[in-house]
Amino acid sequence: MVNLDSVRLQNTHLVQSRPLVAVFSGVTSGIGMSTLLTLAKTHSTRGKGLRVYLIGRNKEKSADLIAQCRILCPIGDFRFIQVNDLSLLGEVDRVCQDIVEQETQAHQTLGNSAPKIDLLVMTQGELSLEPRTETAEGLEFRVSLLYYSRIKMIVNLLPLLTRTARDKDDAAHVISVFAAGKEGELYLDDISLQDPQHWGVGGTRSHVTYMTTFMFEHLASQHPGKLSFVHVFPGLILIDGFHKMPLWFRFIFQALTPILRLFVTSLEECGERVLFLASQARFPPKGTLCNDTIVTDGVAESSHKLPVALGTNLTLGSGAYSVSLDAEVIPEAQMRKTYGQLRADGADQVLIAHTEKVFAEIKAGRRFKD
Repeated sequence: MVNLDSVRLQNTHLVQSRPLVAVFSGVTSGIGMSTLLTLAKTHSTRGKGLRVYLIGRNKEKSADLIAQCRILCPIGDFRFIQVNDLSLLGEVDRVCQDIVEQETQAHQTLGNSAPKIDLLVMTQGELSLEPRTETAEGLEFRVSLLYYSRIKMIVNLLPLLTRTARDKDDAAHVISVFAAGKEGELYLDDISLQDPQHWGVGGTRSHVTYMTTFMFEHLASQHPGKLSFVHVFPGLILIDGFHKMPLWFRFIFQALTPILRLFVTSLEECGERVLFLASQARFPPKGTLCNDTIVTDGVAESSHKLPVALGTNLTLGSGAYSVSLDAEVIPEAQMRKTYGQLRADGADQVLIAHTEKVFAEIKAGRRFKD
């Protein structure tokens, strides 16, 4: 586990390294909110500049959050981006276009740096045991929130994300919070989980995790030296996110909460640790390992005395990482067992092609049919 002192040191280094532009999606509660508040608090008046785009549905909650951020970071620029339904890719397109336009205008007005995005944090999703439900675009809405909308957001914002990198210390970081390391079955003949026997919490979690891993690897390889991708499983965090779970579940959860508090990570610490995942030293983009690392006895260590993380393809500093909240990567043996045969069978290419087909069909105005 990376200790909290190291976490805070790296977070401070992040805000003092350069002016930052960040985008947060799913930010008005829970882990996203805590991470944003950590960023604002860490930057305060000591950072080099901060502009944040907050994507949210609830304007009132977002206004309250922005007010908190401005108290913590009075020199920061915090902007609310209204969204109606992020499970719809058309809505993701609209929101991203709004961000691109605002960031371009901010650059033209301020004239201090090129339009860019340094950090993208995505936590949108929903916890429920409801039956499989498709959006108007033909995607299961929970899977869309957890996977398709997140990847679409990355793809749409690539021009700004890749514009960040001027040297090895300026790479952008993408953080997706969900279920890293929680893979189970993968049904390549039923990627959309149409079969009722495949559908459920476990199937959703497993498919989203597999697809995220392979797509992050694909994007990291396409943009070496410019982008780092981290998928994190935060563990058990007590958040107000169970309102759509059955009454019996909420009752049991409420009854067990006093006991669970003994074993969970606080939201405050969670926010610090999620922000740490933007550490250039620990999670560098692909192709930068040799520039700022020392290798001793086969272990790579960054100039900040942090061990460089092993990527999901089992290569040090690969640019795509699957981690737990303590910033430790999913064990190599587990990743090899989970992904080895799938890679040999070409599952990565199947899932990447599936994702690209989804985007193309919906972009063309057609309802996706698997």
